[in-house]
Amino acid sequence: MTPRTAFPCRLLVAAAMSGCAAATPLRPAPALPAVAGEHDDLDPALLREAGVDAALLRCNRENRWGASLRGDAREGAAELMALVGPSLAPGTDEERAALQKRLQGALMWRMVRAVLIEGDNNNLGAFPLRGRSFVDGAGRTRPVLVFRSGFTPDPDSPGSCFRSLLDAGGVRHVVNLFDGEIPARDLVDGEGRAAARAGATYRTAGDGPEAYGPWRDLLRKSDGDPAKRREATGAVARLIREQILLPGGAPPRGNVHLHCGGGMHRTGMIAGVVERCVNREAPERVEANYRRHVGWRDAAHPGGLEEDNLRFIREFDCALLD
Repeated sequence: MTPRTAFPCRLLVAAAMSGCAAATPLRPAPALPAVAGEHDDLDPALLREAGVDAALLRCNRENRWGASLRGDAREGAAELMALVGPSLAPGTDEERAALQKRLQGALMWRMVRAVLIEGDNNNLGAFPLRGRSFVDGAGRTRPVLVFRSGFTPDPDSPGSCFRSLLDAGGVRHVVNLFDGEIPARDLVDGEGRAAARAGATYRTAGDGPEAYGPWRDLLRKSDGDPAKRREATGAVARLIREQILLPGGAPPRGNVHLHCGGGMHRTGMIAGVVERCVNREAPERVEANYRRHVGWRDAAHPGGLEEDNLRFIREFDCALLD
């Protein structure tokens, strides 16, 4: 049998299927810069007003769109089929094609995880929740901030990005929007443990009897069906009301952390609706923030931009949040 080290390391590192990646330790996330750069949704003045010391947030704003991942997954699945195919039980062409497609999906989402976690792409941003405040431990009234990101490495470890948002960022409610295929059970469990130790509440939007459903998938597959769009819009409205505006049925008792897998799509849509409908931000600013967090550079390099997501933000009925 061909030794695992003989496989292309491009495939194995990206797919997290061998020891190749283990030789490269995670680098610590640098502290946030003292001045706002191109990501102007992370304003140091706003952090100071909220009583947050930016130097203590062990997160970064890195966000890279892996444009070659899908093609690499397709080629990697074909390579694996060529390697193991002779050892497989005989099957029809359709059965082998189905197996190769499943392999491609598994590789694709392992590679996405590697980009996020091994690449340490935190995709951090923050914005205020207009009209909402809380009283901190020193008796000072502070504006409520909503931090946004994707999954981050080692969430339950001291010095990690996630822990710093709890310990130094004043986060007391975490909304995990992830409802996709990235292998993330260890990350979700680590976040839950860290939140519990910090006295913060933790909600995964896709689990439990009162889950909000696969609203993004419903939108993507609606094909113009107004009933499906209404169902998805209603789920988003309920999520924002129950998990951001009134978590646990009460005003926020601290800051909120909102994230999905990469901090791009689900997070971008929820953040965009809140910025537009609650904060009454100008449409240009709302869309600029969405573009930043999907890795958009210009029309020739759109990153993960999806026009349907922007359309959803523009057309969302703000009255549903009243």
